Amino acid sequence: MIVNFALVIVTLSAILVAFRVLRGPSWGDRIMAFDFLSVNLVVLFVLFAAKTHLMAMLDAALLLSLLGFLGTVALARYLLLGRVMK
Repeated sequence: MIVNFALVIVTLSAILVAFRVLRGPSWGDRIMAFDFLSVNLVVLFVLFAAKTHLMAMLDAALLLSLLGFLGTVALARYLLLGRVMK
C-alpha cells in the first residue's frame, strides 16, 4: 500500500520535473531539474524493485544514478567552460 502511494507521488514528481527540464527559464534551472529527474527515476526503479522483488532493477538503478551524475557534471562543465573534456 505504502509502496503504491510512493510510486504515484514519485511519478507525479518526475512528470513535473520533466516539464521543468523542457521549459526551464535558464540553463542552470534545466541542469538542476535534470539532476533531480535522474534522482526521481532512480527512486522509481528502487520502488519498482521493492514492489516486484526484481533485484535486477537495483542494478539498473545504480547504473542510472551513475549516468545521471556524470550527465549533470558534463552539462555543468559545458555551461561554465564551454567544453566537457580538456
